[in-house]
Amino acid sequence: MPTVHQLFIYPLKSAQGIESNYLTYNHRGPSFDRHWMVVNAKGRFLTQRQYPSMCLIHTQLDEGKLILNAPNQSSLAIEFSQTESSNNECVVDVWKDQVTAIDHGQEAANWISSYLNEECRIVSMPKTSERKVDLDFASNNETVSFADGFPSLVISQESLDDFNSKLDTPISMIHFRPNIVINGLSPYEEDQIKALKINGITFTLVKPCSRCIIPSIDPKTGKKNIDIAKALSKYRRRDNATYFGQNALHDAQGEIKVGDQVEIIR
Repeated sequence: MPTVHQLFIYPLKSAQGIESNYLTYNHRGPSFDRHWMVVNAKGRFLTQRQYPSMCLIHTQLDEGKLILNAPNQSSLAIEFSQTESSNNECVVDVWKDQVTAIDHGQEAANWISSYLNEECRIVSMPKTSERKVDLDFASNNETVSFADGFPSLVISQESLDDFNSKLDTPISMIHFRPNIVINGLSPYEEDQIKALKINGITFTLVKPCSRCIIPSIDPKTGKKNIDIAKALSKYRRRDNATYFGQNALHDAQGEIKVGDQVEIIR
């Protein structure tokens, strides 16, 4: 039977992720996944698409704080308690959504502005904020954090192995920024699966994940390798888009762990 191979969260959208032995799911997705985000002076979200060097921002969750480290920057610590301060509410844009967020103040703004060399700020999503999943794919008015569109991204290890066989230099799973990596499927079998059941939580695979330039950015250097985008386009392109992995919705809150058995629902 397939099993959970790896688990990841990405506390600050488009910064480095954290690999974990378990994920705790709430109504928005994995706890603290894309809970914080960088926005420009107009409140528009920023990612590696505009600033590849964001991939070099190291994230850590420690004793009620998000700790950020980046090249040539001192550490920045953001208290979890700051994420609920209504005195600092603002409205930010994530794709076509306008979302109520909490601004983390001038120290955080100075830190990220210095690193990206643009006036910008760090915000988080308070408990009171509600961002709906695309209604064309939702089944029960599901909500999502600052993730691009869905609470989870699922990829099989076999899909990466197959794709790496077509590259001169293999890449890591981190290039694709999944939450759940499954071991024990055929390459791209996740494209044909309706749902996965892990430790009592059903993950419905609702939409193939269309890929932008981010998988072509080396997470260790921030440099782009256009050969990755070309290979993806050659082997995984259809309907004028390139796909790798499946976006998923979950039907319950709870915990999943590395090594958990994965029941396939077709």
